[in-house]
Amino acid sequence: MEFSDDQYDTHELSGLIHHSGVLTAGDLNEALRNNDITVDGVIGRPTTPLSPGSEVSIRGATYRVYSGGGNDRLQLIGIDNTDGRHISGKIRVHAGYHKCLSEYAKKVYRRACKNPFLRNSSFKHYYHRHDAFYADCARHTITSISGHCVELDRFDDIRVVRFIRDPRDLLVSGYFYHKRGAEHWCALENATDLDWKMVNGAVPPTLPANTSLTHYLNQVPLEEGLLAELEFRGHHFDSMLSWPEHDPRVRLFRYEDILGNEAAVFGEIFDFYGFSYPAQLVAKRYARKYRAGARSRKDKHIRNPNAGQWRHYFTPRINRVFNEQFGHLLDRYHYPLD
Repeated sequence: MEFSDDQYDTHELSGLIHHSGVLTAGDLNEALRNNDITVDGVIGRPTTPLSPGSEVSIRGATYRVYSGGGNDRLQLIGIDNTDGRHISGKIRVHAGYHKCLSEYAKKVYRRACKNPFLRNSSFKHYYHRHDAFYADCARHTITSISGHCVELDRFDDIRVVRFIRDPRDLLVSGYFYHKRGAEHWCALENATDLDWKMVNGAVPPTLPANTSLTHYLNQVPLEEGLLAELEFRGHHFDSMLSWPEHDPRVRLFRYEDILGNEAAVFGEIFDFYGFSYPAQLVAKRYARKYRAGARSRKDKHIRNPNAGQWRHYFTPRINRVFNEQFGHLLDRYHYPLD
């Protein structure tokens, strides 16, 4: 694939740079227009396709190209060039988890950042790509990342809002979402951890060769499927324990406490971030507009926003295995054992 001077085709570029939170087609187009891209030491527009092993520098952030993600797509893995230096500027971060109001929060932040009360502001979600987050977060007013604990001491001025949900409900919600193949990576056969880096997922050891996660979840009983989902979620649950329990730079909100109080929560969030009162009012407005209860009947991304779903699906075996591996999360975040 070559990049012509007059064609910036989003569909073509999405086949070159994977939708993974590192770089969107729009980002790449902007870099090409501004001649702000270097491939293997050559500045400017590449004349040959990127390939595994290539080193790409865009806006000062450097990545290496790998195969991964299926359909002959490529992934970019960030190379840390900070040499221990702190990331300067006011960094405002939303840290959440897959199936914990992430799509909802993105809509609120994105719309709020387009309001005149946050003039010249921007929002970017990095999915589960912490390498891209560290390389690029200083360019945006608010950023969002899922499934990782942020290294707070790398920043001169950081404030993080965390959304947490009962990990058993995360397990159930993710199981049904992946069972219906809602995202392309669920359909990859012979997936590797690199293929699933965009969601920070671990490939379950029970997943047979030449089988996708979605196919497997639709073939096995619910109990086996939930145990596979538990394996997939391991990195996410581990990260929950890595956060400090008490740090003034971090504000924690539980999913179960957010539902029904969305406007008040986002007012607190924008106040904690240090934004003006009018900006807080704007955030509250969009929090009401996009709240999960109002959208669940229309939004296919939302199956069931209610808390406590795990009680209807956990068998004694699943409950035992979960408690053996991650029961300490329930104590940490004050969720009942039963």
